[in-house]
Amino acid sequence: MISKVFEKIKTDRFYSDSIVLIFFTVLGNLFAFLVNIIYTRSLPPGQYGAVMSLNSIVNILSTVAVAFRMFNVRETSNLILEKRIGKAISVSYKFSIYSFIVILSLFVLFSPFYSSLAMFINVEYFAIFLTLAVVIFSYITSITSSLFQSLKMFFVLGVVTFVYPFTRFIFTYPYVLLWNGYIGAIVATLIGIVVCFVVSSLVVVLHKDYSSVLYENDNDNINLSYFLPLIPIVLINVFYSVLNFGDVIFSRRYFNEVDTDIFAVASTVAKANLFVIVPISYVVLPRMIEDLRKKGYNASVKALFKGILLAILSSFFYVVFVLFFGDIILTIFGERYLAAKPILFMFTICFVPIGVSLILINYGIVFKNWFFMIPLLLSDLILILGFIFFHSTFQEMILVDFVAGCFLFLSLVVIILLSKREKLESLEEESTLSGDYKSI
Repeated sequence: MISKVFEKIKTDRFYSDSIVLIFFTVLGNLFAFLVNIIYTRSLPPGQYGAVMSLNSIVNILSTVAVAFRMFNVRETSNLILEKRIGKAISVSYKFSIYSFIVILSLFVLFSPFYSSLAMFINVEYFAIFLTLAVVIFSYITSITSSLFQSLKMFFVLGVVTFVYPFTRFIFTYPYVLLWNGYIGAIVATLIGIVVCFVVSSLVVVLHKDYSSVLYENDNDNINLSYFLPLIPIVLINVFYSVLNFGDVIFSRRYFNEVDTDIFAVASTVAKANLFVIVPISYVVLPRMIEDLRKKGYNASVKALFKGILLAILSSFFYVVFVLFFGDIILTIFGERYLAAKPILFMFTICFVPIGVSLILINYGIVFKNWFFMIPLLLSDLILILGFIFFHSTFQEMILVDFVAGCFLFLSLVVIILLSKREKLESLEEESTLSGDYKSI
């Protein structure tokens, strides 16, 4: 049986490519985790929360890059199917340049607000510029690396994706020492994403078809109409990211720097549950599509709720794990973070509804149920207004997370139960879209 499994992996590129990407993703996550350990053990007291707040801004703003990446995959994939690889490379290059100009212009336009943002999260003005530079390079790197997805160069895509967390890991400790604080951590992050961009660009330049770019007919225009169906996906990603990262940003506003460190560590550990839920969503979605085609919509919904039960079960085991090994986890971050013990278990439980909602959100993307944006937006409002009015203690902010998450989860379940039968003819296009989404 084992030999048959290996033979299947060798002969079916779907399995082999998936394993390659999973391997590099897990390896990258390992180095990202190690970077967090370096933060907590090398940054002066009160600065881990600053780094995590700035990283939260990067994560929220960078979700829009999902649309840029998916757009480039669509444009270049069509050209590659027509055997116009040189043209595909040219389109990707031009789109990177245009995107860079547009994003840079937007950041310059909003620059008068940066001082207010720096005051809100209690960081230096210079740190905001470094953070936005990370966002800019995240966008253009996402576009460049998406070309490898279109070319089905998944090993190269995996390597390029791994370059960022590995380079960041290499430079974080020396730059934290050099800058004596969180500025060095952001500089190391910027170096990591720039190196990733340079490596991906070099791979494109060294591609055997790159020389043919000069001889391609350049009269074809980029089809900007492809952006339109990506807008709701972008909004869904942004709204969900606010739920994921908003708490750390607001904690910098309402608590002192040392207390923010404690909250940020507890938040990081509580949200690690997503590392289990995300792979479950990858398994559940193809099953839903298969059941929809073979057995009908009701069977597809049943597959979804099986996935939800699996996610809840895995969350239960993670909560139990944190209950028994929370002290060890906090000690790995540093002994001073044992102060997070009183809120760690509660935080882990309260984040479960937000984490499990990810499976429902992916379902909405696959089946074009854009009504999902309404409860997501309302959940963000509950979160933000809740933090504004209830921030006297950590426990209050964690309960706000829980209320917003429960509202989101229950609202999405109700929408699905009230939804009509989906149309099969709309499935094929959107399932392709979901495949791009999942690879981000």
